[in-house]
Amino acid sequence: MENVIRNLLILQLVGKDAAAFWLGMMVFAHWVPFTAFSLYGGTLADRYDNRKIQIVTQLLLMAAATGTAVATLGGFVTVWWLFGLLLLHGFAGAIGNPAQQTLIHAIVGRDKLLSAVSLNSTARQFSQVLGPAIAGFIYLAFGAGWGFLVNAVTFLPLLVLLTVIRVPRLHEWSGQPVIEALREGIAFVRDRPRLAALISVEMLPVIFLGHTFNSLVPIFATVVLASGELGYAFLLVASGVGAVAAALYLAYAREPRNAARFIVATAAIETVAIFVFAYSRSYPISLGLMFVVGAAAVLTQALTNTTLQLAAPDRLRGRVMGAYSFGTQGLRVVNGPLLGGAAYLFGAPAAVAAAAGFVLLGLGGILAKVPQLRRDEAELDDEARIAF
Repeated sequence: MENVIRNLLILQLVGKDAAAFWLGMMVFAHWVPFTAFSLYGGTLADRYDNRKIQIVTQLLLMAAATGTAVATLGGFVTVWWLFGLLLLHGFAGAIGNPAQQTLIHAIVGRDKLLSAVSLNSTARQFSQVLGPAIAGFIYLAFGAGWGFLVNAVTFLPLLVLLTVIRVPRLHEWSGQPVIEALREGIAFVRDRPRLAALISVEMLPVIFLGHTFNSLVPIFATVVLASGELGYAFLLVASGVGAVAAALYLAYAREPRNAARFIVATAAIETVAIFVFAYSRSYPISLGLMFVVGAAAVLTQALTNTTLQLAAPDRLRGRVMGAYSFGTQGLRVVNGPLLGGAAYLFGAPAAVAAAAGFVLLGLGGILAKVPQLRRDEAELDDEARIAF
């Protein structure tokens, strides 16, 4: 809801001519804290109770959401207000994301991790199915401010849940200095080419497409496809439905024989769908392509997340996920000005198509340079056994 309403509000505040630039800047504001704090967030996840980290994170997120609602309802909201509150939102996500991932592992254990990550994605994607439709209705009927306020209230049930649940810790912190701990986590990933390559496979789309592609979807909906605000909402719904289908499949399917090769393939399918979407002028075709984008994204992310967590020992898991968060979220800061600026200069379709082309070339380069991605041997299992 928040993303949809914010994007529509920016269109209202700055107009269509400057929208691409400011939508890109919002992506920059949200993700630059991930660049600065993701690795440190991984250290926090290894050092402290992940449940308590999540409570602090959710309180910060609720504060940012409430501030956005107050500014909008009060009539003094500007793009700079939205920019500043997104910085707070991003900081909360950066310090909390690794702890969120390792908390799932602590709850269910190794054997059920893929299923749990997939079901967690399902819960998220159900919100992406319902959220855009609800947001479109609230925006048209009541305005942006009330939608932001509803979003702020939704943090309360999660805070209650985090207060009452208890999760056992899988290890104890050794008192290692923070800088030394960060170096150890980075070295663990660097010394395992297959793990580093999997992070790079997700990192490439983040740099060239990333969250900015989603932020440009309202321009495709309202300008390129001429389907209006409701059409924009249902493009996001189509992506959410695809993501739900993929997550449900992963919850019950066996892990692929070569998970790394499967991850590269799904990343390529997602990128091709985005490339075709950039040139589509048919709303039904665009809906189908958004379904593919949503499904492929969940398959890639869930399998990569699970692979990395299973390869890491308990005492290093938070820092490995911090490195994953830095690569897949921290570098989105590059994407905002890059794709947003290109869309401003050359138009959203040309910019998105060119970005997708660069991603496809990069994926081919990674596959050629890292032969471990093409082999059928269970190398990641061997690494995990050595680590443990």
